[in-house]
Order: sequence, then structure tokens, then C-alpha cells
Amino acid sequence: MNRYVRVFSALVALALVTTLLAACGGASTTPTATTPAASPTTVAQATTTTPTETVATVTGASSPVAEATVPAQLTKVTVGFIPVLIFAPVMLAHDKGYFADYGLDVQLEPLAGGSDMVVLTANGNFDIGLGGTGPAFFNAVARGIDLTIVSPLHFERGQAATPLVVSKKRYDSGELTKPGDLKGKKVSVNARGATEYWLDTALRTDGLTIADVDLQTLPFPDVAAALDAGALDGAMLGEPLVTQAEKNGLVVRLKADFPENFQPTFVWVNPGFATKTPDLATGFMAGMLRGCRDLWGDNWDSDENLAILNKYTKVPPDLIREAARTYCEPNGEIHADDLNTLQTFFKGRGLLEYDTPLDVEKLIDRSFAEKAVKLIGVAEEQ
Repeated sequence: MNRYVRVFSALVALALVTTLLAACGGASTTPTATTPAASPTTVAQATTTTPTETVATVTGASSPVAEATVPAQLTKVTVGFIPVLIFAPVMLAHDKGYFADYGLDVQLEPLAGGSDMVVLTANGNFDIGLGGTGPAFFNAVARGIDLTIVSPLHFERGQAATPLVVSKKRYDSGELTKPGDLKGKKVSVNARGATEYWLDTALRTDGLTIADVDLQTLPFPDVAAALDAGALDGAMLGEPLVTQAEKNGLVVRLKADFPENFQPTFVWVNPGFATKTPDLATGFMAGMLRGCRDLWGDNWDSDENLAILNKYTKVPPDLIREAARTYCEPNGEIHADDLNTLQTFFKGRGLLEYDTPLDVEKLIDRSFAEKAVKLIGVAEEQ
């Protein structure tokens, strides 16, 4: 088989709770100049393109739905996510009842991303967090906060799900036609984190680095209007919002491909949740991997899938169908080398608070994914 396109014991102080609640407030529509993201210091106990013909087939288990026996009572599990396509596995798993099959009443809580996701997961506001692994994550772990990576979320293949875009008006005028034209200009990411690495990778294709632009932060839904109004010069924008903005004549992709099979996003588990309810953690993984597998092959843009994705992204199904599709690792296999790449990148940016690199293998617990695969079978590529 080819290499698969491969979690606190103290209560949070009142001041920190206030800060966290503020972090969940409404997003500003004005681009914000970036400063290094803060790391959580207090923890709380958790409460209860490419071949479209590729198909994930399952061996070693009968139908996952038949295997699962739905408990009489579900346990609430809070999950932080971002409503863009790379988070599709959890959207599908939630709405198709996969999580409920394993006793989970999953509450999906949307965020813009970045350090907020890490803080809220570390402090037990979320049992599970999904997102790009950036400075906030690495610095938190270095400070002794026990966040654990249990699975990748998505990987890049072919046309990127989060490309570098500019205003169509400025592209058509000849002002901004290539990444190099963004030198010294305002370029945004949705939040501090792994998206910075994607931006740097795109800029390097034309002789620049992220240090050569005026880095801003702006939530994905506000990007197209900001570019069109001239408040931003360039931005990273996630699908399916890219395709929607293109169809509305607002943006053009400058750079839309990234290293094949690279895993920039992961699933983090709050240790209180994982240690006290390991069966629920395994059940979450089983449900998410089933959602992931529903994205493989020609079924990825089925009417059922598109209706669910439309519910969360607010983008019409026909535009989602045209968007760069998202890929995920259906057996939950983690590429540790990609975590090292991200750690090295953020160290070079001066954003990490420690000198000796972390052993990324110590940040990973593969047992939940492995147990989940025993429940639902191994997905093989054919």
C-alpha cells in the first residue's frame, strides 16, 4: 500500500476565563497587524489535482455502522473547529451520526483558528481541538501543558485548499500578478499558526519569505471584501470561500499548490478528556475517520455531503463541488517529519520560547487512531 496521503487538574483563574471568553467574541472585519501569539499558562480539568479515482476501501472489519451499538445516553464532547473545507471530516461525521454511534454528543464550536484553539483546548473549554499546529501549540507544550496530537486533520495534494489570493481588480490591472509583487505589502492569514507556513511556502516560489510582507490577521469570511476594498493586498483564503470569491469576481489565485502529502493540521486532545474517557476519545477518532473516508473517491461531492458542507460553510453546493477538494488520512497516520518542519519554521521566525527542539514523537499518541481502525477496519488505497 502506498504511504497514505498520510489532552488538567487546576481550575482556570477568573481573569483567564474572561480572556478566553473575549477570544470567542465576534471577529473584526479590519485586518490586524500581527504580534507573536501568547501561550496558555493555566490548565483546567476537562468536563465530561490529483486522481479523483482514488478510493479508500475498508478491510478487516464489517460495516462500521453495523459494528457500532449506539449507547442509550450520549456524552457531551466539545470540539473546536473552523468552518472551511479542510474540517469536512468532522462536519460529515457529526451530521451523519457517526459520533453518536460511539456515544458522543459532539458540540462543534467554530473559531477563526490560531492560538485561541490551543488555549481553549488546553484549558478544557474544548475537549478536542482541530487546527494548524503553530507557535502557540509548541510553546504551550514546552511550558509543560499536556496537549497531545492524536491524528492529522488534512494533507495537501494538488491544488491547495488554502491558496494565496489577491484582488481580481489589481490582478487585471497588472499591479499584482505574482507572489513577488507582494513585497512590503499587507498580506493576511486567518490567525497566527500553520497558515503562516503555507504563506511562506507560496512566497518562496517567487523569491520572497514571510518576513518580506506586512503580516496581518483577518478571518477567512472577511478576506474577499477586504481585498476588493484595498484594505489588504494579498491573503491566504480557505476553500470553499476561494471558489465563491472567484465566482463573484473578487479574487484571483496567485499560488495554489503546496508540497504533496504535507500534513499542516492536526487533532489535539485535552489530557483530562483522554485519560478519564479514553473510550470516548477512541470513538471520536472512529467517527472522524469514517467522515474522512466519505471524502474519498467520487462520493466526496455527493448531494448528501454537499448539503452538510453547505450548512457549515454557507457556500452553495455547486460552488463547493468546484472547489479544490480536501484530502485526509483515513487511518489517522501521523507524519512526524511534518511536525518537525513546522517547528523548525517557527523557530526560524523567532516565535518559539525554547532553544532545544522538542521531540515531536513525545507529542503524539497514536493509540486512539489505532484502536479506532480496529473498530472500523483499515482503509487501503486502490
